[in-house]
Formats: sequence, C-alpha cells, structure tokens
Amino acid sequence: MISFFENFLLDVLFPKKCVFCGRYSEGFVCKNCLKKLKFPEYYCLSCGQPLTVDLQICYNCNKEERIWDGYEFVAYYEDGWKDIISLFKFKNKPYIADFFSQIGSEKILRKKWKIDYITYVPLSYKTLKERGYNQSEYLAYFLSKSLKVAYGPLLYLKKNIKPQKTLNLKEREENMMNAFGVIENREINGNILLVDDVYTTGTTLKECTRTLKKSFNLDKVYIFTAVRVLI
Repeated sequence: MISFFENFLLDVLFPKKCVFCGRYSEGFVCKNCLKKLKFPEYYCLSCGQPLTVDLQICYNCNKEERIWDGYEFVAYYEDGWKDIISLFKFKNKPYIADFFSQIGSEKILRKKWKIDYITYVPLSYKTLKERGYNQSEYLAYFLSKSLKVAYGPLLYLKKNIKPQKTLNLKEREENMMNAFGVIENREINGNILLVDDVYTTGTTLKECTRTLKKSFNLDKVYIFTAVRVLI
C-alpha cells in the first residue's frame, strides 16, 4: 500500500511537468501536447479492439465466454503513448499514474459501474525489487482517490513466470496458468475493479480474474488498463 509519506512526496516534491515538452503545466501532459495524442472512439466494450461497424462487442469476444463484466482503457499503445508508458514503467516516474487515472476515472464514471473495491495485478518479487515500484498499484491508488473507493492488494505471484512479451499466445496461457494466489484474511465481495498497465492478449488479466472469482464472493469484475496493445 502507498503510504501517507509517499503520497506527500508525490504531491509536493514532484511538480507537474509535461513529459513531452518539459514545461510546467496543470498535468503531466500539457494542453498543447495532449492535442497531439490520439484517443480511441469506437472499440469493443469487452476487450478494447477497434470496431469499424455499429457494434459494442467484437466478433472474437462474442464467440468466447466473457470472463469479466466490462473493460476500459485510456489509449492504444502507439505513437506518443509508447513514450509515456516507457517513462511510467521503466524511468522511475510512477506518478504519471495520476495522469492516466484522471482520464480513466472520467471514463469509468460515464459507464456507471458500481465498484466496491479496487485491486491490481501483482509483480514478481524480482521485478518489484529491480523496478522499485509496481506501476499498476500506482494506477489503482490514484483511481481509488478519484473514484473514492478503497483499494489494496488481493493477489500475489506464487510461481516463477517468464516475461510475457517473449511468448506467443499459447505459451502465455501456459506461463500464467495457476500463477496467482490470494492474500489470506481478506473478506471481499461485491464488484471489483482490477487494474493493470498494459493489455496485450489479456492472458494475465484473465488468469487474475479467474483466481479472484474462485476465491471471493464477487458479483462482477471490471478491468481497467492504461493502454491497449493492438495485435
């Protein structure tokens, strides 16, 4: 959990400079640079894939059993969004989560999802130690502030996994199978928002959702990610 002290450092010691042009602004992307970024308009409400016809759910999601109850994201992983994600994940700038959460919370509120608790996809101990923070936890934290919903960890990685980006779809599924356990002594019910930074094939999010549904008395699981990779 992010402490009061860490929150103080984020709010006071990190003034908001545009991550593109470096100018001080009201947010981490100034108004001029924000205009250059693309935002999705028509996309599948279950997986985020672009839709070119008057549909809400894409062909692939319609023919498969839907594991979660809704999906939302900020943008596709392309152009300037790649730079923002790189800074967010690998350049020690976790506070960029605030930028994503401001946009994300507005989109979530428009959907009128009833959310009782927010949690996030865990990192391996090795990755967390190397990076120093879990970027998905920061997303959950800032969404919690914006939506006024409690957040916290519910899952942990219980086995060693390979980096997903090096694997094909079948290998990803095998890699993530039974990869997560639940933190004991937590009583959670109702509707959960599960948060991650990037949605590629959805394999990790599906396994997390399965684990949550098996372990807690949940009505619905919603998904939010900062970006969606087009594949």
